[in-house]
Amino acid sequence: MNKEKFIELSGVEITDKQFEKFENLLKSYNDWNSKINISAIKDEQGIWEKHFIDSVVGHKYLKNPAKKRVLDLGTGGGFPLLPLSILTPSATFFGLDSVGKKLKVVQAIATECNISAPNVMHGRAEDFAHESKYREKFDRVVTRAVAAWPTLLELSLPFVKVGGELLAYQGPAILEDLEKFKNLEKKLGAKIINVVEEQVCGNSRVFVVIKKIKPTPNTYPREVGMPKRNPLK
Repeated sequence: MNKEKFIELSGVEITDKQFEKFENLLKSYNDWNSKINISAIKDEQGIWEKHFIDSVVGHKYLKNPAKKRVLDLGTGGGFPLLPLSILTPSATFFGLDSVGKKLKVVQAIATECNISAPNVMHGRAEDFAHESKYREKFDRVVTRAVAAWPTLLELSLPFVKVGGELLAYQGPAILEDLEKFKNLEKKLGAKIINVVEEQVCGNSRVFVVIKKIKPTPNTYPREVGMPKRNPLK
């Protein structure tokens, strides 16, 4: 893939230097993925489209993340964390995941590709969200393929500072969930301000932007496993 095609598919302008970092990211990611299985997507086109471009498209809805604290909740193999870091190196990025080996790979890839090193956190959102240095301390929180909608809201919104925003990368089924769980975000101190559906490399991607308007009650998130076993209604 060349830079012009990348821009055409993502709708996001990037520099030659940034595109070079994506090329380096592809090589490093493939090397690591051959040694440690961090993703089932292994073909180059799939990586460009389903990891890189899909991650980058969301940048349009982050609303000026420069010099902000941004948390990728459930970062896995580093998406959208690493692509977003390439686009906005002045932001301070954090990645939280419960799988430690993936976080070590993310750090190694960032170093190899000269990407601003993210602050990785190994553990569960239910625990980290109750620590004072993380609770409501992030200007932006992004999530991509993390959990069912009620669970995702309970795990992610406690990290967002009042006035900050959550950006959720979702599939088309979220449109039904938004109706089924209408106003659930209000219970957690937030409101939906934008829902945008885009075609990304032939797939439907829905971006949901939620603004934090008041503190999340201290009871949330509940203890580890509870948000998934007994989701909010």
